[in-house]
Amino acid sequence: MDILILSVFALVVVLSFMEDYMPSWQKMLILITIGIALICISAFKPMTTADAVNYERYFYFHDDIIIEAMTEPTYRYLSRLYLSMGFGVIAMFLTYALIAVSIKLALLWKLTPFVFTAMVVYVGIYYPLHDVVQIRSGVSAAFLLWSIIPLQKGRYLWATVLFLIATLFHYSSLAFLPILLVGNMEIGKYWKWILAVSPPICLLLYIAGFGAFSLVPGNAIEGKLDFYKEIGTNAENYVPYKQITFLAEFVTLYIFLFFYDTIHRHCCYAPILVKMLALEMGYFTLFADIEVLGMRLHDLFGLFNAFSYACLLYIIRPQYAVRIGLAAFSLVHYIFRMVNELYFP
Repeated sequence: MDILILSVFALVVVLSFMEDYMPSWQKMLILITIGIALICISAFKPMTTADAVNYERYFYFHDDIIIEAMTEPTYRYLSRLYLSMGFGVIAMFLTYALIAVSIKLALLWKLTPFVFTAMVVYVGIYYPLHDVVQIRSGVSAAFLLWSIIPLQKGRYLWATVLFLIATLFHYSSLAFLPILLVGNMEIGKYWKWILAVSPPICLLLYIAGFGAFSLVPGNAIEGKLDFYKEIGTNAENYVPYKQITFLAEFVTLYIFLFFYDTIHRHCCYAPILVKMLALEMGYFTLFADIEVLGMRLHDLFGLFNAFSYACLLYIIRPQYAVRIGLAAFSLVHYIFRMVNELYFP
């Protein structure tokens, strides 16, 4: 599996340096081909993949009371449907891969002219995490990313519908609500100050030992939160400011704020992206008392980073330096997880 994913990763790295010179039809054809490969890798992964055995158990025992409390209605209803039709868990993997990968690649195509540069980050970091391992989060992230299109245009009803669909695939999508409420507000002087000081304040609260877990209303997702509590935390390894993804987001946030006007001229979604960067870092630190929850909330919104990092091409010259940096960053992240067998034990 590592060889397959790294092969696709190497391909998109090469394509990222060529995409400025490729016609649209050629880029589209290659993107569709890569999408089919990614869907197949996700759907037909070995059952030794992290979380695969759990998903298999959730599939065949979806009516169990404990599993009912841990899984969202979409997974349970699809499990019931596929079992009644005589299908196995592979049908579930294929369904989730078709939905998640197809939507994400279509959105990257629509949202940025640097689709293969964005895919370097997606394939290297978020594809194996979301679409191979945490498949429910993968579908949720796709619908959340989709929601920023109507949100930017002020079509709040459609954005809310996509947000609710994402929540039905993974309850942690509820954490996207602040973006749904204020995401498309223009970034003025006061917003810049708020976004600039928020990450340091959250870090100070984390260092002081404050945990926001007690502030979460757990009525609707009580079973899920209890599950996270039981898993526990490994505080000595979970130090947000020592995580490579957190540090990259920290730097990107301040680059966005400093060059905001330039980025916004090229990307109309800049107000949403810069708020999302601050929010995901806030979740990463404030929910650190429950490692799994803090990581899940942070990683769920990581897909937006593939889009945000591609925007650096608007402000940093030469552009190949950005592409080299993103390729190295994503590769180091993947190798670290591969060596520690986090995806494929």
